[in-house]
Amino acid sequence: MIFKRSSRPFSLATRLTFFISLATIASFFVFTWIMIHSVKAHFEERDIHDMKQIGATLETVLSHQEEPEKQRLEILQNVVAGYASVSVMLLDTDDRPVFQSAIGPDLSAILRDPALASELRAGNVLSWHDPSPHQGMHNNEPLDNSTWRLMMLPIGKKADGTQAYNLLMALSINFHLHYINDLKNKLMIMASIISIIVIFIVLFAVYQGHKPIRSLSQQIKNISSADLGVRLNNEDVPIELERLVISFNHMIERIEDVFNRQANFSADLAHEMRTPITNLVTQTEIALSQPRSARELEEVMYSSLEEFSRMSKMVSDMLFLAQADNNQLIPEKETLDLAAEVTTVFDFFEALAEERGVALRLEGHTSLVEGDPLMLRRALSNLLSNAIRYTPRGGTITVHLRAGEGEVHIIVENPGTPIAPVHLPRLFDRFYRVDPSRQRKDESSSGIGLAIVKSIITAHYGRVSVESDIKSTRFILTLPAKHRQQIPVQ
Repeated sequence: MIFKRSSRPFSLATRLTFFISLATIASFFVFTWIMIHSVKAHFEERDIHDMKQIGATLETVLSHQEEPEKQRLEILQNVVAGYASVSVMLLDTDDRPVFQSAIGPDLSAILRDPALASELRAGNVLSWHDPSPHQGMHNNEPLDNSTWRLMMLPIGKKADGTQAYNLLMALSINFHLHYINDLKNKLMIMASIISIIVIFIVLFAVYQGHKPIRSLSQQIKNISSADLGVRLNNEDVPIELERLVISFNHMIERIEDVFNRQANFSADLAHEMRTPITNLVTQTEIALSQPRSARELEEVMYSSLEEFSRMSKMVSDMLFLAQADNNQLIPEKETLDLAAEVTTVFDFFEALAEERGVALRLEGHTSLVEGDPLMLRRALSNLLSNAIRYTPRGGTITVHLRAGEGEVHIIVENPGTPIAPVHLPRLFDRFYRVDPSRQRKDESSSGIGLAIVKSIITAHYGRVSVESDIKSTRFILTLPAKHRQQIPVQ
């Protein structure tokens, strides 16, 4: 049963566009926040500086002790009138109002709030929103100011040198707030426009950045079964795609190898099957060309039976190799004594070896492995059959059992004509023959015996190899050892 995903993952272009745009827009908003915060801090610093300067000016007016207090307050009123956005209240040391600006917020309401009064007397600068900003304190003049910055300063000296007054000042900051709000609105509009521009720029950049991928995809799309020899150039792509191209080329190499082997295998199989079928057709046509005796027909049937047997063996071997190719060749796991298995195979080939004038000999140590006895016997049988076929009369075929580091080596050695090095890597290929002219020398040979050997040993997690020189030819099977304990063969 196939389960489908409810939704397809977002494309790489969408992901890149989203994250890059998000990072860019977030950076812009952080910059905007820092800029607005800096503007606010600058305005606050400037307001405090202005209020301190106003306080210093008023303190100068109040410091003239030779003038009567009433006259000083009149001068103070004239000075304060010159600051349109400033409202002040002068308090004596007992917090009684001595002077208050004619226009401005009701500063006495601030002093009636214990929390605000305490913060101001502690020297803190506060922002305060007038709850009734549209009416003045002493008249009904409409006022536009509603948000104020508050500060309280001790000013003036009495004759005895003690503090004379507390000056409560309120500076309108509506102009600053209007500027900051206007700046925020403009920045938000700019942010929206810039965000849209950034998204389109990122989309275009991602599209262009994916151009090598589209080009690579088109090249891969154009590769067909007739172009398996084509390889992509990893130097023509960005470094991020280099490993992908190399991996793809390796995959194509493996596919080409399998495709060629399959094509060759099909051709070889057709060739091998054609010979016995041709023989059967020819014999049957000859038998039917004229009347035959019962004995002659019996001989034709026996000859046909030999061809059928050869075809049956070939089909059986092909089914075995097909199972190996599809990883369906699962050997049984039994603990085997290789010396005993070789001896069993020797007993089977003893008569054939005597007929060919060839001796069989076992050398080495008993070694234990885990495997399928029938499969391993079949592999050994194929090697011995091959060795007997090409060993000259009077020669000796020797099977060596040698222990390695966690491995067991089975070496089937036979004297005879050496095999050229160019043929050694392909001896385990299906239907491969060193000398094609010897194809029909032995009708029992299907040409895939060594391929079956390789499949069996590979299924047992082993490996095969072959060596050949003037002295002898050696087929080497390597299997994992059961354990390292070795017992000499008696």
